[in-house]
Amino acid sequence: MTREIIGFLMLSGVALIALLIWRNTRKKRALQEQAIERPLPAAGNGKFKALYVSTVFEERPLDRIWAHGLAMRGNAILGVDSSGISVVRTGEVGYLIPASKIAGISAASATIDKGVERDGLNAISWALGDTQVVSHFRFVDAAARKEFENEVLQLIGAQIG
Repeated sequence: MTREIIGFLMLSGVALIALLIWRNTRKKRALQEQAIERPLPAAGNGKFKALYVSTVFEERPLDRIWAHGLAMRGNAILGVDSSGISVVRTGEVGYLIPASKIAGISAASATIDKGVERDGLNAISWALGDTQVVSHFRFVDAAARKEFENEVLQLIGAQIG
């Protein structure tokens, strides 16, 4: 009988921890949604297949943005046109990174929960309303990654080379 009681208490402890994590995440998301502007909807179709990894606060790179569905990692199709960068994600709402809000694009090796080889991620710094954020993407195809980088640099008027 003692084994069963100990087993029940252990399982109850795990369930309680999971419930607390779920509640704290919902609370954090609600607070962020009040403070952070909702991103614009995706503007069009894309041609670049990538993995959407994360969006974090620029000044707090270990603090994930949970608001407006930006938290979940997944497959994405990216498009670059005069309006900006469209991010269409599988199973989530797509969003637009407006061209006028893009501060830059750089390479990164890690973000909040993903570490890859040196410079294996593309990090796009941009403004979501008044909040400076960084969105991270991982490309499988190196040629597509380079083409994407060049299109973004041309979009923001940066020098290539």
